[in-house]
Amino acid sequence: MSRLETWLILAAGLLALVVTPSTGGAREIGPEANLCAEINTLSPGEELVLAPGDYHGPCAIRRGGAPTAPIVVRGAESAHRPRIVYGGRDANVIEVRASHVIIRGLDFGPTQSEVDAVRVFGADGVTIENCHFTGIGAIAVVANHSNVHGLVVRNNVIRDSLTTAMYFGCHDGITCSVTGLLVEGNVIQGVTAPDPEIGYGIQVKLNSSAIIRSNVVLNTKGPGIMIYGSRAAATVSLVERNVTIGSRTSSGIVVGGGPAIVRNNIAMSNEQAGIALEDYKNRGLVRDVFVANNTVYKNRDGGIKVPETGISGVTIVNNAAGAVTGTNAYPPPQKGLRMAGNVDCTASGCFANPEKQDFSPNAGSRLKGAGIFLGNASMPREDFFGVRRGTPPTAGAIERPSGPLPLNLQP
Repeated sequence: MSRLETWLILAAGLLALVVTPSTGGAREIGPEANLCAEINTLSPGEELVLAPGDYHGPCAIRRGGAPTAPIVVRGAESAHRPRIVYGGRDANVIEVRASHVIIRGLDFGPTQSEVDAVRVFGADGVTIENCHFTGIGAIAVVANHSNVHGLVVRNNVIRDSLTTAMYFGCHDGITCSVTGLLVEGNVIQGVTAPDPEIGYGIQVKLNSSAIIRSNVVLNTKGPGIMIYGSRAAATVSLVERNVTIGSRTSSGIVVGGGPAIVRNNIAMSNEQAGIALEDYKNRGLVRDVFVANNTVYKNRDGGIKVPETGISGVTIVNNAAGAVTGTNAYPPPQKGLRMAGNVDCTASGCFANPEKQDFSPNAGSRLKGAGIFLGNASMPREDFFGVRRGTPPTAGAIERPSGPLPLNLQP
């Protein structure tokens, strides 16, 4: 069994544990209650249910649950989410300082600059899901203070973020790391940031690792998604089935280091490349990166890019790239790079209706059956929509006619 196969089995086991366990009693409160005091009286397995209305922050959650009995703080009605309001500058709206906490179905924002919505400190088994974040002055969801394991950030909507939307791990890769991270099904619409800040959609720092899956990231200042890799050869990040559109200064997906698997993603109309591998800070970590069955279209500085030197074990296979005239769909051959089964769609139509975000293969598409199959666990067995891959597979993210992208945008 390969290292990647072992890692994916372990990751599947982790995801099997990321479910809401059985809980104890539920207690409902209204906006007149002292929210923070109520949260910090919860015992393992208990739920605090918030009726619609505005609740006052900030709050530090210091009392958590247990692995099979988390505490839960949730909205009573998904159509009328309770909003956590904090207009100050001296704290963050919610600080999670205890393990096994679930925050579900709440609204956050706007906040002042440098005020985060949810900041996680040294806690394991924390889930933030089905929440809305609007006009956050700092970071919507962040864990970059101390080690965190088993963090789940799922099905949230972040709009008009005034800096990076999601930030995980410590920049130096030493002070802290985030492991067992799942970032799935989120929608990020609009990220600005004052110079010299970058303004990412999702970033995972050095020596942290994640599964980043099925997110839609639109109109960021910096990269839609960036991972920095790990110095540990067994620490693999997986980036799959994401859509990144409209980065104003960077690429849709940036890989600053491996090991990493990047597959079944769609990146279009970004200022630089669709997918870019970069030797960030000359760390020499662009190795063991597998880029398969992605679709990149009309990114201003090319399709898929890699550094000119210093890479090893990089595989680019079965992708579909429509480049802007005068740019390259794929990198030239070099030592440490393997390429096969890729299709250059720049000069000929491959897609059903790309301007309407339908990247299905058209009737006479050269994508059909153009891919190859490699016998390893990194190859996608299904496509962007979960459709089983053929033999040989279609190149690009979408195996067969499936219609426009389901961007799941909300008013």
